Amino acid sequence: MQKSLMATAILLSISAAGQAYAVNCSQLTVWEQGTAYNTGTQVQSKNIAYKANWWNIGNDPANHSGPWQEWTNLGQCDTNPGNQLPIVTLTSPLANAQFTEKDIVILTATASDTDGTVDSVEFLLGTQSLGIISAPPYTLNWKSEVGNHQIKAIVTDNQGATNSDTVTITVVTATGNLPPSIDLINPTASSQIVAGNSITLTANATDDKGPVAKVDFYIDDQIIGTDTSAPYEYLWTAQAGTRSFKAKATDIDNAYTFSEIVTVAVSDGNTGGGCAGIPAYIAGKAYLVGNIVQHNNHKYHCDVAGWCSSDSAWAYEPGKGQYWADAWTDLGICAIVPEVSITSPADNSTVLAGSTVTINAQATDADGTISQVQFYAGNQSIGTDTTAPFSANWQAAGLGDVAIKAVATDNEGNSGESSVLVSISDQALVTSLTSPASGTTVSLGQAFNFAATAESLNGSVQKVDFQVNGTIVATDTTAPYTTSWTAGSAGSYNVMAIATDTHGATAISATASVKVIEQSATKHKLIGYWHNFVNGAGCPMRLRDISPAWDVIDIAFADNDRNSDGTVHFNLYAGDIHSTCPALSPEHFKQDVRDLRAQGKVIVLSLGGAEGTITLNTDADEVNFVNSLSQIIKEWGFDGLDIDLESGSNLLHGTQIQARLPRALKQIEANTGGNMYLTMAPEHPYVQGGMIAYSGIWGAYIPVIDQLRDMLNLLHVQLYNNGGLANPYMPGAAPEGSVDMMVASAKMLVEGFELADGTMFQPLRDDQVAIGLPSGPSSANSGQAPIQNIVSALDCLTRGTGCGTVIPTKLYPNFGGVMTWSINWDKHDGYNFSGPVGDKLKTMNGK
Repeated sequence: MQKSLMATAILLSISAAGQAYAVNCSQLTVWEQGTAYNTGTQVQSKNIAYKANWWNIGNDPANHSGPWQEWTNLGQCDTNPGNQLPIVTLTSPLANAQFTEKDIVILTATASDTDGTVDSVEFLLGTQSLGIISAPPYTLNWKSEVGNHQIKAIVTDNQGATNSDTVTITVVTATGNLPPSIDLINPTASSQIVAGNSITLTANATDDKGPVAKVDFYIDDQIIGTDTSAPYEYLWTAQAGTRSFKAKATDIDNAYTFSEIVTVAVSDGNTGGGCAGIPAYIAGKAYLVGNIVQHNNHKYHCDVAGWCSSDSAWAYEPGKGQYWADAWTDLGICAIVPEVSITSPADNSTVLAGSTVTINAQATDADGTISQVQFYAGNQSIGTDTTAPFSANWQAAGLGDVAIKAVATDNEGNSGESSVLVSISDQALVTSLTSPASGTTVSLGQAFNFAATAESLNGSVQKVDFQVNGTIVATDTTAPYTTSWTAGSAGSYNVMAIATDTHGATAISATASVKVIEQSATKHKLIGYWHNFVNGAGCPMRLRDISPAWDVIDIAFADNDRNSDGTVHFNLYAGDIHSTCPALSPEHFKQDVRDLRAQGKVIVLSLGGAEGTITLNTDADEVNFVNSLSQIIKEWGFDGLDIDLESGSNLLHGTQIQARLPRALKQIEANTGGNMYLTMAPEHPYVQGGMIAYSGIWGAYIPVIDQLRDMLNLLHVQLYNNGGLANPYMPGAAPEGSVDMMVASAKMLVEGFELADGTMFQPLRDDQVAIGLPSGPSSANSGQAPIQNIVSALDCLTRGTGCGTVIPTKLYPNFGGVMTWSINWDKHDGYNFSGPVGDKLKTMNGK
């Protein structure tokens, strides 16, 4: 007992002296003067462990580990570790972040233990405990208070060992009016609404000064009702069609904030985009010769009334029954409604009364051409344009809100529409926040791109301030008024623009409500590809219907422009003449992306595929490539890109693609706010094949990887369809599907290997590397691995057990995980891959 008390007393005395807990430094490299270190990198120097607070080079941790400096002192290295210390990392808030008083700051940490389990994670504000979390996710909310603060997370493992991570933040007093916050609660994107039903629109609205003054409800940018007291509700009788819903909260100072737009298709009992108005087929219903029905995205003409009316669906169901062709004639796929979007003015913007406003729209039709785009202000037509780019000029008249609408009509007479809400003002100075839009979501660490317009009748615009949660974060004095800003924590933020003219007059914009989410904090990830096309795995499915096991979702694929000018397109599946698969809704897809990202999932757009190409031969190609992909990422809400260039891509040593791609990707990252998530899925000859030869395709990815090391999140080399893996650790090649192939592939990437030209492939971090495998018997020609082999390979890499011939020289505790082709094949095969492999990764993440 005395020995235990003495040990406790020693431990307490060390803590009281302010020293950090002993750190297991066995896996930490020694700091070097000429090496660059990225944010979060841990090193040891003079028997003390440090973590980089941001990218730096040449800053000795011993002299640069104080407040607001490059390194954080993690503590004295434990020279006799015994029980390995648990690991904890504060992922939110970011180091040196600034917040406004009363912000809700989300504190989040990741924690793991290589030789046991995590017992708890405690969050502290200075020395004050904010709470103890005993199971993942390790997160809690803190209402910020003015001052400089240290936020600490302390992890404790099952044997009582502890470790910690600390960040410093600043909280300031609001410099302006904090606008209200609002969320539209009902309807949601998944609501099922039928025309004629009574629907209660519901919103939650709050303001730091007390109750909000009012909440307005909008449908298709037309105000339909107002509520001045909580609960904020409005009863609406549903009308058929695709409807957009949003709400606006206004406070007592007339500052106002719009909610995110929610789009819902209100059913009228029929289905189909271009088949709108055509009744759906019902087995057993009485049909006459000449009746037309729709079924599985096709139109059918009734030829024989009796057979059409049969209740024997097995025999006469259009397109499926054994004898359906005797009863029906297939009239082809349902026509696809054209897509149209107004690109300016921005939604919720303000314009001067009497000014001329140019309305611009983009319109496309997947199965034909656009005949015209007609523009409306309210219910009044203001012009029609028959050629792209589509636009019309509008003389802003009257005062108050006006819905601006564009209606696109295709060559088959089908139409689609888009609208934005514009406020007409008679004030001498007006300003509009054009970016970000309400509902915008970015990942923590990624910058928001702010943009605003401002006009003055009596003078000139002197400046535009950008305000976040009541605090001005940036100012621009010249048009176009733009800046970028990075949030310090996950959570919700209110953004507005404040314009000032040369006479001192000011005007404020509508407030946009935006969200910051954490990208997947999962250490060992399950990565999968989602099909945007029809194949043997079936029809493309909604993203919301995929298994929750997936952590990183690759959208396969983007399309190279048919003119090969460098432009890239993302064409969401819109039906085809070769299948009965229904088209996917762009609105639903974007909503699903937002919802999955809010769950911490990472969504990236994949370039390439087995037959995919990109064009990067000239400077003009590079500009088009960068601009088009930057816009796609912003429009669809992707976290980043996946580079999956294979044998048909012309990625060879010495090509323009190889030279230009890294530079282009860096520019895309800059254009989209920084911190873009980047993954790569090369076939193994393009990477490890550089050991055999270093020309043509052999090792052709390596110069690309080398130039993007600081950006690269995951490299999951495809270990299939290319035979065994030649490696430095065993004679011959490791067979496909074997433990040795998976371990050798990872070892070469994490520990480095000699290339055929005598140079070295320098090691990647273990968290940047994952295994790439097919999901089942039909998803690849070869390379399928037994589940037990996958489990053994993961154990070998992270625990040192289950190895075959190839054994890593060190453990990879942060190993990236497992990638598979594909999510769709996995579902087709009964989740035979994501089930057991996902469970294994989940167990590893719980350690």
